Amino acid sequence: MTKRRTILVWAVAGLALLVLGFGFYGGFRWQQLKRDLGIVTLDVSGVRLTLDHFAVRQMVLVRQPSADERLAVTLDNLRLDFADGWRLLPLRSLSIDRLDARWQPAASKNDDNQPLPLPDPEQLNDWSAWLPRQGQIASLDLTVPCTSGTCRAQGQLGWQLGEEELLPATLDLQLDHQPHRLALALHAYEQDSDTHLDLGLQLDGQQRLSMQNQLTAQTDSTLWRGTLAMNELPEAPWLLAWLKEWLAYTPPALPTLPEQMRIGAGWALQLDTQTLAEDWQALNGELRLSANLPAPWPVVGLGQLQGQLDLSLLADDGLWIPTELAGDVTLQPAADLFAALPAQLRPSAVSLKIIPTEADEATQALPLSVQLSASGPSPVTLDTRLVLATAVPYAATFDQTRLTLRSPTMTEADFSLQGLEADLRLSGRVSQQGATIRFDKNSRLRVDSLSAASGLTASKLMLQLAGIGVEAGFAEGELQRLAITGKPAVTASEVKQPALRPQGWRWSGTLNADLSKATLDGPLGNDAGLSLPLKLNHTWTNSATRLDLTLPELFLRAGNPLAATFADWPPLLELNNGRLQGQAQLNLPGSGPLAASAKLSAKGLGGIYDRTELSGLDVEISAALRRDQLRLDVTELTLREANPGFTFGPLRFAGEYAGPLDNLDQGRLAWSIAEVRLLGGRLWLEPGMADLGSGTQQLKAHLRGLQLPLLLEAYPAEGLSGTGVIDGELQLQRSEAGISIEQGSLQAREPGGALQFRSPKIQALGQANPAMRLITEALDDFHYDLLASDVHYAADGTLDLGLKLHGRNPALEGGRPINFSINLEEDIPALLTSLQLSDRVSESIQRRVQERLR
Repeated sequence: MTKRRTILVWAVAGLALLVLGFGFYGGFRWQQLKRDLGIVTLDVSGVRLTLDHFAVRQMVLVRQPSADERLAVTLDNLRLDFADGWRLLPLRSLSIDRLDARWQPAASKNDDNQPLPLPDPEQLNDWSAWLPRQGQIASLDLTVPCTSGTCRAQGQLGWQLGEEELLPATLDLQLDHQPHRLALALHAYEQDSDTHLDLGLQLDGQQRLSMQNQLTAQTDSTLWRGTLAMNELPEAPWLLAWLKEWLAYTPPALPTLPEQMRIGAGWALQLDTQTLAEDWQALNGELRLSANLPAPWPVVGLGQLQGQLDLSLLADDGLWIPTELAGDVTLQPAADLFAALPAQLRPSAVSLKIIPTEADEATQALPLSVQLSASGPSPVTLDTRLVLATAVPYAATFDQTRLTLRSPTMTEADFSLQGLEADLRLSGRVSQQGATIRFDKNSRLRVDSLSAASGLTASKLMLQLAGIGVEAGFAEGELQRLAITGKPAVTASEVKQPALRPQGWRWSGTLNADLSKATLDGPLGNDAGLSLPLKLNHTWTNSATRLDLTLPELFLRAGNPLAATFADWPPLLELNNGRLQGQAQLNLPGSGPLAASAKLSAKGLGGIYDRTELSGLDVEISAALRRDQLRLDVTELTLREANPGFTFGPLRFAGEYAGPLDNLDQGRLAWSIAEVRLLGGRLWLEPGMADLGSGTQQLKAHLRGLQLPLLLEAYPAEGLSGTGVIDGELQLQRSEAGISIEQGSLQAREPGGALQFRSPKIQALGQANPAMRLITEALDDFHYDLLASDVHYAADGTLDLGLKLHGRNPALEGGRPINFSINLEEDIPALLTSLQLSDRVSESIQRRVQERLR
């Protein structure tokens, strides 16, 4: 006995340790499972388990798998009854006195475009096996997220299933919105080989919506037939106010009295259950809808709809083709329906009237008269005759179409429009494969005024669109081909821009556009007579634009349209002879600085600059703009003759300039040729460079072969003549004050020459003044062997000459040598003014000088 007792003791101890071990292990696994499932609280009280049922007085479950996701469920008095005969399934019934669930989901990371997978019939049967055959939740309290934040629903839920199968089944859901009640009843059953689903909606005990569905399984699809009916909804005010908490819309202000309304629909559609989840639009069949809405009713995604609509549709692989259509409806759009449009173009209300017209019995087509109008800041009207093909190939043809738009003001970041009016006359055809649209006669856009951020303004802008055609090709619902062609015309009564003189402009030409680029080609002209052939290319992929302009050969004898076009044209420059031609190219990339280049050729230009006559100017200039740096290349500039009061020329120059566009006076000027023929001689600069941004610049000029007779002829001194050839060296200095000569020297070539000063005034001075008699007699016929002078010229125009003259008069005192030292000071601007008041220059220059003196 002692041994047996010992074995028994050890057995009991071992069993206790085993139970204790299983308890510890079970507790550990339970804690680990709670952490894996995110369960932070699980309280169960009043548990009772018998052979035929399971009961819990209260259960509290709180699950929080992440920081922003939480589910809290409270159950009171749950009872689950089992099947008879020691079988667990099927569960006989479930009753809950109160279910309180509060759910806060995590931030969704799923793609909204992912299709929702649908369970197959086998899955439904597997799930239904675990559903109690009947159930009742006496008090249901749900708190879930909605568009307004968090919404709460209270009510009751009950269901009844078949004894062995899922069907027949009924579901009753009641939601309380004190003092109102919404009841939803669903009844599903099988009859022969069809499955029926009947749905009913009651509001405050009154049947308001009924829907019958019949599903018939076929070989590779399911036939879905059904009807829907709603005749009135006097409960609309409180129902819409309640739905406002759940849906993102503002309910309309409906009358307090019940309003009659009618919505009826019937359909017979073939569903491909294998692909329905991926492509739910791939339907075939027929749908008919009839609605009479005397008051505005909300439609999800559209807004508030009012009016009458009768519609029959044919579905062909997801393509819905109207076979009957008539309606007169008004839409108050939802706030985000037209959010993509500028604020000034968003309508406040849209009305649509569709009237069937007589059809040709020989063709399968639906002719309609469509009238659409939109009210708001920019009223829009559309009136068209539309013909819909109701058989393959499906298409819509429209003609006699007129679209009008009036917008008083339209303001965007880069431009502003005032008084926009559009009047478009259209015709065309649209199908699944493509579309063809044509702008008919009198199609135009008109703008009273346009202002752009660049300082450009245009008034009475008109765009003529007649003849423009649009062709598009589609493949699998996407645009694959686009072609826009035509000959538009643009006119503006006045264009203002800082670089242009205000006047009218016009352009007409050809338009070609496709998915990769757009091209405009035609002449641009203005009221001044300027005509510039223009070609514009814009690439859509990189938003790059290229503009090519051509200046055809312009004969200035007939006038100078350039001076009448550009505001920066030098006001003192008049060109009235010769011809000009050129080309320019502007490249504006999608990102980065613009680039430009130009070439200008001039032949035989003549005219006036300031108070100088110009003639025979030939020049070739190339210009390039890169990264705000301007470069000018003068291949050769030749001026045959200039006359500021005396004639000189020709003048030749070849060189280049480079400098910043915003500060042109800080650039660099370089030359290889800079010379002028002056009074029979040649004055030139050695090849060099001048930095215009520096304070001063030293330049050295050379003078060779100046003919003294020509100089004295140009100088307005009465009775002074002579012979000789003058050479010299001049040290020029450029500064902010202007051009000056700090050091200069002139000297006559050997063997010298002669001077005669035979003025009656000088002779009278010699007779009156004995000291001057010797000078006047010597200069009467002075033969010099030395004529030299220092030269100083100030930036204010004062010329100082220190003359040294050595020679003799053969008729005076036996021709003894005579030396003269003479200091001369001359105001060159005043001297030129006196010359320009004479008949040495044109009457135009004389008038300019006289006006300036006044």
